[in-house]
Amino acid sequence: MSQQDLPGVARKFLRYVRIDTQSDRDSPTTPSTIKQKDLGRLLVEELKAMGIAGAGMDRHGYVYAGLDSTLAEAEAAATPALALVAHVDTSPDEPGGPVEPIVHRGYDGSVITLPGDPSVKLDPARSKALREHVGHDLITSDGTTLLGSDDKAGIAIIMQVAEDLLADPDHPRPPLRICFTVDEEIGRGVDKLDYRRLAADVAYTIDGGDVGDLDVATFNAVEATVHVEGVNVHPGSAKDVMVNAGSILCEILSALPASETPETTAGDEGYFCAYQISGSITEAEAKLLLRDFTADGMERRKRLLRQAAEVARIRHPRASIGVELQDQYKNMRDYIEETDPRAIGFAVEAAREMGLELRQKSVRGGTDGSRLSEEGLPTPNVFTGGHDYHSRFEWNTVQNLEATVAYVKQLVRYWAEHGRD
Repeated sequence: MSQQDLPGVARKFLRYVRIDTQSDRDSPTTPSTIKQKDLGRLLVEELKAMGIAGAGMDRHGYVYAGLDSTLAEAEAAATPALALVAHVDTSPDEPGGPVEPIVHRGYDGSVITLPGDPSVKLDPARSKALREHVGHDLITSDGTTLLGSDDKAGIAIIMQVAEDLLADPDHPRPPLRICFTVDEEIGRGVDKLDYRRLAADVAYTIDGGDVGDLDVATFNAVEATVHVEGVNVHPGSAKDVMVNAGSILCEILSALPASETPETTAGDEGYFCAYQISGSITEAEAKLLLRDFTADGMERRKRLLRQAAEVARIRHPRASIGVELQDQYKNMRDYIEETDPRAIGFAVEAAREMGLELRQKSVRGGTDGSRLSEEGLPTPNVFTGGHDYHSRFEWNTVQNLEATVAYVKQLVRYWAEHGRD
Protein backbone atom coordinates (compact mmCIF):
# COMPACT_ATOMS: atom_id res chain seq x y z
CA MET A 1 0.00 0.00 0.00
CA SER A 2 1.12 3.57 -0.62
CA GLN A 3 1.55 6.11 2.11
CA GLN A 4 -1.83 7.53 1.16
CA ASP A 5 -3.34 4.23 2.28
CA LEU A 6 -1.87 4.62 5.75
CA PRO A 7 -4.14 5.73 8.61
CA GLY A 8 -4.35 9.45 9.24
CA VAL A 9 -2.15 9.44 12.35
CA ALA A 10 0.68 7.75 10.42
CA ARG A 11 0.41 10.21 7.53
CA LYS A 12 0.55 13.10 9.97
CA PHE A 13 3.57 11.58 11.70
CA LEU A 14 5.46 11.16 8.42
CA ARG A 15 4.70 14.75 7.53
CA TYR A 16 5.85 16.18 10.85
CA VAL A 17 9.12 14.25 11.19
CA ARG A 18 10.38 15.73 7.92
CA ILE A 19 10.48 19.18 9.56
CA ASP A 20 13.80 19.74 11.37
CA THR A 21 13.03 21.05 14.87
CA GLN A 22 16.18 20.26 16.85
CA SER A 23 16.66 22.39 19.94
CA ASP A 24 20.02 23.91 20.95
CA ARG A 25 21.37 23.77 24.52
CA ASP A 26 23.74 26.69 23.88
CA SER A 27 21.08 29.11 22.66
CA PRO A 28 19.67 31.59 25.20
CA THR A 29 16.48 32.28 23.23
CA THR A 30 13.01 30.73 23.46
CA PRO A 31 12.60 28.76 21.36
CA SER A 32 16.26 27.90 21.24
CA THR A 33 15.99 27.39 17.47
CA ILE A 34 13.67 29.42 15.27
CA LYS A 35 12.98 26.37 13.08
CA GLN A 36 10.78 24.93 15.84
CA LYS A 37 8.26 27.59 14.84
CA ASP A 38 8.08 26.08 11.34
CA LEU A 39 6.25 23.08 12.73
CA GLY A 40 4.25 25.27 15.11
CA ARG A 41 2.90 27.34 12.23
CA LEU A 42 1.91 24.19 10.33
CA LEU A 43 0.09 22.82 13.35
CA VAL A 44 -1.84 26.06 13.83
CA GLU A 45 -2.88 25.97 10.15
CA GLU A 46 -4.05 22.36 10.48
CA LEU A 47 -5.92 23.02 13.72
CA LYS A 48 -7.73 25.97 12.14
CA ALA A 49 -8.55 23.84 9.10
CA MET A 50 -10.21 21.36 11.48
CA GLY A 51 -12.43 24.18 12.72
CA ILE A 52 -10.56 25.27 15.86
CA ALA A 53 -10.66 28.99 15.16
CA GLY A 54 -8.90 29.98 18.38
CA ALA A 55 -5.72 28.00 17.67
CA GLY A 56 -2.60 30.14 17.81
CA MET A 57 1.14 30.28 18.43
CA ASP A 58 2.72 32.81 20.78
CA ARG A 59 6.01 34.61 20.26
CA HIS A 60 7.91 31.89 22.10
CA GLY A 61 6.64 29.16 19.77
CA TYR A 62 4.06 27.56 22.08
CA VAL A 63 0.90 26.41 20.29
CA TYR A 64 -2.44 26.58 22.12
CA ALA A 65 -5.87 25.34 21.06
CA GLY A 66 -9.10 24.26 22.71
CA LEU A 67 -12.14 22.12 22.03
CA ASP A 68 -15.40 22.91 23.76
CA SER A 69 -16.94 20.22 25.92
CA THR A 70 -19.80 18.11 24.56
CA LEU A 71 -21.32 18.01 28.04
CA ALA A 72 -24.23 20.13 29.17
CA GLU A 73 -23.12 23.58 30.28
CA ALA A 74 -23.46 22.91 34.01
CA GLU A 75 -21.71 19.54 33.72
CA ALA A 76 -18.88 21.01 31.67
CA ALA A 77 -18.38 23.77 34.25
CA ALA A 78 -18.02 21.13 36.98
CA THR A 79 -15.59 18.93 35.02
CA PRO A 80 -11.83 19.52 35.11
CA ALA A 81 -10.39 20.96 31.91
CA LEU A 82 -8.08 18.36 30.39
CA ALA A 83 -4.92 19.23 28.45
CA LEU A 84 -3.03 17.04 25.99
CA VAL A 85 0.59 18.13 25.63
CA ALA A 86 3.49 17.22 23.33
CA HIS A 87 6.73 18.96 22.37
CA VAL A 88 7.84 20.02 18.90
CA ASP A 89 11.61 19.90 19.39
CA THR A 90 13.86 16.90 18.84
CA SER A 91 17.05 15.93 20.61
CA PRO A 92 20.33 17.68 19.75
CA ASP A 93 22.24 14.46 20.48
CA GLU A 94 22.09 13.11 16.89
CA PRO A 95 21.67 14.68 13.44
CA GLY A 96 18.13 16.01 13.23
CA GLY A 97 17.51 16.58 9.57
CA PRO A 98 16.67 16.25 6.87
CA VAL A 99 14.72 13.22 8.10
CA GLU A 100 13.75 10.70 5.43
CA PRO A 101 11.21 8.40 7.10
CA ILE A 102 10.81 4.86 5.82
CA VAL A 103 7.85 2.55 6.41
CA HIS A 104 8.87 -1.11 6.58
CA ARG A 105 5.69 -3.07 5.87
CA GLY A 106 4.89 -6.23 7.76
CA TYR A 107 8.06 -6.54 9.82
CA ASP A 108 9.23 -10.18 9.80
CA GLY A 109 11.50 -10.10 12.85
CA SER A 110 14.79 -9.97 10.97
CA VAL A 111 17.60 -7.40 11.07
CA ILE A 112 16.79 -4.21 9.15
CA THR A 113 19.72 -2.35 7.57
CA LEU A 114 18.89 1.31 7.08
CA PRO A 115 19.86 2.46 3.57
CA GLY A 116 21.28 5.90 4.42
CA ASP A 117 23.96 4.38 6.67
CA PRO A 118 24.35 0.60 6.46
CA SER A 119 26.14 0.57 9.80
CA VAL A 120 22.80 1.42 11.44
CA LYS A 121 20.88 -1.84 11.82
CA LEU A 122 17.68 -2.51 13.73
CA ASP A 123 18.51 -5.82 15.35
CA PRO A 124 16.17 -7.74 17.69
CA ALA A 125 19.28 -8.88 19.56
CA ARG A 126 19.96 -5.23 20.44
CA SER A 127 16.39 -3.94 20.71
CA LYS A 128 14.36 -6.78 22.16
CA ALA A 129 11.12 -4.86 21.77
CA LEU A 130 11.35 -5.51 18.02
CA ARG A 131 10.47 -9.14 18.72
CA GLU A 132 7.11 -8.00 20.06
CA HIS A 133 6.31 -6.08 16.88
CA VAL A 134 6.50 -8.79 14.23
CA GLY A 135 3.77 -8.07 11.70
CA HIS A 136 3.74 -4.33 12.46
CA ASP A 137 4.58 -1.66 9.91
CA LEU A 138 7.78 -0.18 11.33
CA ILE A 139 8.72 3.47 10.80
CA THR A 140 12.40 4.48 10.90
CA SER A 141 14.65 7.17 9.50
CA ASP A 142 17.07 6.26 6.72
CA GLY A 143 19.81 5.87 9.35
CA THR A 144 21.53 9.23 8.83
CA THR A 145 19.36 11.07 11.38
CA LEU A 146 17.16 10.35 14.34
CA LEU A 147 13.51 9.75 13.46
CA GLY A 148 11.91 12.32 15.74
CA SER A 149 9.24 10.07 17.20
CA ASP A 150 10.17 11.85 20.43
CA ASP A 151 7.87 13.67 20.30
CA LYS A 152 6.34 14.05 16.87
CA ALA A 153 4.51 10.81 17.55
CA GLY A 154 2.80 12.63 20.41
CA ILE A 155 1.98 15.56 18.16
CA ALA A 156 0.51 13.31 15.46
CA ILE A 157 -1.53 11.42 18.04
CA ILE A 158 -2.99 14.59 19.57
CA MET A 159 -3.77 16.04 16.15
CA GLN A 160 -5.52 12.84 15.12
CA VAL A 161 -7.48 12.72 18.38
CA ALA A 162 -8.61 16.31 17.83
CA GLU A 163 -9.67 15.52 14.26
CA ASP A 164 -11.58 12.42 15.33
CA LEU A 165 -13.34 14.14 18.22
CA LEU A 166 -14.45 17.05 16.05
CA ALA A 167 -15.85 14.56 13.54
CA ASP A 168 -17.78 12.71 16.27
CA PRO A 169 -19.89 15.10 18.37
CA ASP A 170 -21.38 12.12 20.23
CA HIS A 171 -18.00 11.24 21.77
CA PRO A 172 -18.12 12.66 25.32
CA ARG A 173 -15.36 15.08 26.12
CA PRO A 174 -14.63 17.54 28.93
CA PRO A 175 -13.29 21.02 28.19
CA LEU A 176 -10.21 19.99 26.20
CA ARG A 177 -6.97 21.90 25.74
CA ILE A 178 -4.13 21.21 23.32
CA CYS A 179 -0.63 22.53 23.85
CA PHE A 180 2.59 21.98 21.92
CA THR A 181 5.71 23.14 23.75
CA VAL A 182 9.26 23.95 22.66
CA ASP A 183 12.72 23.05 23.99
CA GLU A 184 11.63 20.07 26.09
CA GLU A 185 14.73 18.12 25.09
CA ILE A 186 17.00 20.69 26.71
CA GLY A 187 14.98 20.93 29.92
CA ARG A 188 13.30 24.27 29.14
CA GLY A 189 9.98 23.00 27.81
CA VAL A 190 7.68 25.04 30.03
CA ASP A 191 9.95 27.99 30.87
CA LYS A 192 7.71 30.43 28.97
CA LEU A 193 4.42 28.54 29.12
CA ASP A 194 1.34 30.72 29.64
CA TYR A 195 -0.62 28.74 32.26
CA ARG A 196 -3.51 31.18 32.09
CA ARG A 197 -3.85 30.68 28.37
CA LEU A 198 -3.57 26.92 28.76
CA ALA A 199 -6.36 27.03 31.38
CA ALA A 200 -6.17 23.34 32.32
CA ASP A 201 -6.81 21.50 35.60
CA VAL A 202 -5.14 18.22 34.70
CA ALA A 203 -2.92 17.22 31.80
CA TYR A 204 -1.15 14.35 30.08
CA THR A 205 2.04 14.60 28.11
CA ILE A 206 1.85 12.21 25.16
CA ASP A 207 5.58 11.56 25.17
CA GLY A 208 6.22 8.06 26.50
CA GLY A 209 7.51 4.76 25.20
CA ASP A 210 6.04 1.31 24.76
CA VAL A 211 2.29 0.86 24.41
CA GLY A 212 0.86 0.37 27.89
CA ASP A 213 3.46 2.42 29.74
CA LEU A 214 2.28 5.23 32.00
CA ASP A 215 5.12 7.29 33.42
CA VAL A 216 4.10 8.48 36.87
CA ALA A 217 7.55 9.31 38.30
CA THR A 218 10.70 10.83 36.88
CA PHE A 219 14.20 11.63 38.00
CA ASN A 220 15.01 14.69 39.99
CA ALA A 221 17.24 16.49 37.53
CA VAL A 222 20.13 18.94 37.91
CA GLU A 223 22.53 20.26 35.29
CA ALA A 224 26.03 20.97 36.61
CA THR A 225 28.78 23.05 35.05
CA VAL A 226 32.36 22.60 36.25
CA HIS A 227 34.72 25.33 35.05
CA VAL A 228 38.49 25.31 35.59
CA GLU A 229 40.95 28.10 34.80
CA GLY A 230 44.65 27.27 34.77
CA VAL A 231 47.99 28.81 33.81
CA ASN A 232 49.62 28.09 30.47
CA VAL A 233 53.33 28.22 29.67
CA HIS A 234 55.65 26.47 27.25
CA PRO A 235 55.89 22.79 28.31
CA GLY A 236 59.67 23.03 28.27
CA SER A 237 59.63 25.46 31.19
CA ALA A 238 56.42 24.32 32.87
CA LYS A 239 57.77 22.97 36.16
CA ASP A 240 56.12 24.74 39.10
CA VAL A 241 54.53 27.21 36.67
CA MET A 242 51.94 25.41 34.53
CA VAL A 243 48.50 24.73 35.95
CA ASN A 244 46.78 22.42 33.46
CA ALA A 245 43.04 23.14 33.51
CA GLY A 246 42.24 20.14 31.32
CA SER A 247 44.07 17.72 33.61
CA ILE A 248 42.42 19.15 36.70
CA LEU A 249 38.99 18.79 35.13
CA CYS A 250 39.77 15.15 34.39
CA GLU A 251 40.72 14.65 38.06
CA ILE A 252 37.39 16.05 39.19
CA LEU A 253 35.37 13.88 36.82
CA SER A 254 37.42 10.80 37.70
CA ALA A 255 36.64 11.32 41.38
CA LEU A 256 32.94 10.68 40.75
CA PRO A 257 31.75 7.07 41.24
CA ALA A 258 32.54 5.07 38.11
CA SER A 259 29.65 2.72 38.93
CA GLU A 260 27.11 5.57 38.74
CA THR A 261 26.96 6.46 35.06
CA PRO A 262 24.09 5.96 32.58
CA GLU A 263 25.81 2.94 31.06
CA THR A 264 26.20 1.19 34.44
CA THR A 265 22.78 1.88 36.02
CA ALA A 266 19.15 0.90 35.48
CA GLY A 267 15.76 0.97 37.17
CA ASP A 268 15.65 3.37 40.11
CA GLU A 269 19.42 3.96 40.17
CA GLY A 270 20.60 7.49 39.54
CA TYR A 271 23.73 8.66 37.75
CA PHE A 272 26.30 11.30 36.84
CA CYS A 273 26.68 11.92 33.10
CA ALA A 274 29.33 14.24 31.65
CA TYR A 275 27.70 14.98 28.31
CA GLN A 276 29.91 17.83 27.13
CA ILE A 277 33.64 18.33 27.82
CA SER A 278 35.85 20.98 26.25
CA GLY A 279 38.95 22.98 26.97
CA SER A 280 42.71 23.37 27.02
CA ILE A 281 45.54 23.96 29.47
CA THR A 282 44.28 27.49 30.09
CA GLU A 283 40.59 26.79 30.50
CA ALA A 284 38.39 23.69 30.61
CA GLU A 285 34.71 23.03 31.22
CA ALA A 286 32.36 20.07 31.61
CA LYS A 287 28.59 19.95 31.66
CA LEU A 288 27.03 17.11 33.60
CA LEU A 289 23.58 15.68 34.14
CA LEU A 290 22.85 14.66 37.73
CA ARG A 291 19.87 12.33 38.05
CA ASP A 292 18.27 10.68 41.08
CA PHE A 293 14.75 9.55 41.98
CA THR A 294 14.98 10.75 45.61
CA ALA A 295 15.64 14.19 47.03
CA ASP A 296 18.22 12.77 49.46
CA GLY A 297 19.97 10.99 46.61
CA MET A 298 20.18 14.21 44.62
CA GLU A 299 21.66 16.07 47.59
CA ARG A 300 24.29 13.33 47.84
CA ARG A 301 25.19 13.79 44.17
CA LYS A 302 25.53 17.53 44.56
CA ARG A 303 27.71 16.98 47.63
CA LEU A 304 29.98 14.48 45.86
CA LEU A 305 30.57 16.85 42.97
CA ARG A 306 31.32 19.78 45.26
CA GLN A 307 33.70 17.61 47.31
CA ALA A 308 35.55 16.51 44.18
CA ALA A 309 35.99 20.14 43.21
CA GLU A 310 37.16 21.09 46.72
CA VAL A 311 39.78 18.33 46.74
CA ALA A 312 41.03 19.64 43.40
CA ARG A 313 41.24 23.18 44.81
CA ILE A 314 43.40 21.93 47.67
CA ARG A 315 45.66 20.00 45.31
CA HIS A 316 45.91 22.89 42.84
CA PRO A 317 45.67 26.16 44.82
CA ARG A 318 46.63 28.33 41.83
CA ALA A 319 43.74 27.04 39.73
CA SER A 320 40.30 28.66 39.71
CA ILE A 321 37.59 26.03 39.99
CA GLY A 322 33.87 26.78 39.92
CA VAL A 323 30.81 24.54 40.18
CA GLU A 324 27.34 25.74 39.17
CA LEU A 325 24.21 23.66 39.81
CA GLN A 326 20.93 24.34 38.05
CA ASP A 327 17.74 22.52 39.02
CA GLN A 328 15.91 21.32 35.90
CA TYR A 329 12.91 19.35 37.16
CA LYS A 330 11.78 17.19 40.08
CA ASN A 331 10.15 13.80 40.53
CA MET A 332 6.55 14.42 39.59
CA ARG A 333 4.74 11.65 41.49
CA ASP A 334 4.46 13.45 44.84
CA TYR A 335 3.10 16.57 43.15
CA ILE A 336 0.50 14.55 41.19
CA GLU A 337 -0.70 12.70 44.28
CA GLU A 338 -0.93 15.91 46.30
CA THR A 339 -2.85 17.83 43.62
CA ASP A 340 -5.20 15.31 41.95
CA PRO A 341 -4.36 11.58 42.15
CA ARG A 342 -7.16 10.91 39.68
CA ALA A 343 -4.67 11.88 36.98
CA ILE A 344 -3.11 8.46 37.55
CA GLY A 345 -6.19 6.55 38.67
CA PHE A 346 -8.37 7.64 35.75
CA ALA A 347 -5.59 6.81 33.28
CA VAL A 348 -5.44 3.27 34.67
CA GLU A 349 -9.21 2.80 34.72
CA ALA A 350 -9.69 4.19 31.22
CA ALA A 351 -7.18 1.66 29.92
CA ARG A 352 -8.82 -1.16 31.87
CA GLU A 353 -12.17 -0.40 30.27
CA MET A 354 -10.64 -1.14 26.86
CA GLY A 355 -8.84 -4.27 28.05
CA LEU A 356 -5.42 -2.71 28.54
CA GLU A 357 -3.47 -2.97 31.79
CA LEU A 358 -1.12 -0.02 32.16
CA ARG A 359 2.36 -0.44 33.59
CA GLN A 360 3.03 2.42 36.01
CA LYS A 361 6.69 3.29 35.55
CA SER A 362 9.43 5.52 36.86
CA VAL A 363 10.93 6.90 33.67
CA ARG A 364 14.69 7.31 33.48
CA GLY A 365 14.37 10.73 32.02
CA GLY A 366 12.07 13.70 32.27
CA THR A 367 9.11 15.20 30.51
CA ASP A 368 7.34 18.52 30.53
CA GLY A 369 5.03 16.76 32.97
CA SER A 370 7.70 16.97 35.67
CA ARG A 371 7.69 20.75 35.63
CA LEU A 372 3.95 21.03 35.03
CA SER A 373 3.21 18.81 38.02
CA GLU A 374 5.57 20.83 40.20
CA GLU A 375 3.69 23.97 39.18
CA GLY A 376 0.36 22.48 40.26
CA LEU A 377 -0.87 20.94 37.01
CA PRO A 378 -0.77 17.14 37.58
CA THR A 379 0.63 15.59 34.41
CA PRO A 380 1.50 11.90 34.00
CA ASN A 381 3.16 10.82 30.76
CA VAL A 382 1.31 8.56 28.29
CA PHE A 383 2.94 6.13 25.84
CA THR A 384 3.36 6.82 22.12
CA GLY A 385 4.78 3.44 21.08
CA GLY A 386 8.26 4.75 20.25
CA HIS A 387 11.58 3.05 20.99
CA ASP A 388 15.32 3.83 21.01
CA TYR A 389 14.82 7.57 21.34
CA HIS A 390 17.65 10.08 20.77
CA SER A 391 19.40 7.74 18.36
CA ARG A 392 19.53 6.82 14.70
CA PHE A 393 18.08 3.42 15.73
CA GLU A 394 14.80 5.09 16.72
CA TRP A 395 11.56 3.47 15.56
CA ASN A 396 7.83 3.37 16.02
CA THR A 397 5.05 1.51 14.25
CA VAL A 398 1.83 2.43 12.49
CA GLN A 399 -0.07 0.10 14.79
CA ASN A 400 1.42 1.66 17.95
CA LEU A 401 0.35 5.11 16.80
CA GLU A 402 -3.18 3.85 16.17
CA ALA A 403 -3.29 2.12 19.56
CA THR A 404 -2.32 5.33 21.33
CA VAL A 405 -4.95 7.35 19.48
CA ALA A 406 -7.59 4.84 20.62
CA TYR A 407 -6.37 5.02 24.21
CA VAL A 408 -6.23 8.83 24.38
CA LYS A 409 -9.77 9.06 23.04
CA GLN A 410 -10.87 6.62 25.74
CA LEU A 411 -9.02 8.71 28.34
CA VAL A 412 -10.86 11.83 27.17
CA ARG A 413 -14.16 9.94 27.41
CA TYR A 414 -13.37 8.73 30.94
CA TRP A 415 -12.69 12.24 32.21
CA ALA A 416 -15.95 13.45 30.63
CA GLU A 417 -17.91 10.65 32.30
CA HIS A 418 -16.19 10.60 35.71
CA GLY A 419 -14.50 13.98 36.14
CA ARG A 420 -17.28 15.24 38.40
CA ASP A 421 -16.92 12.25 40.75
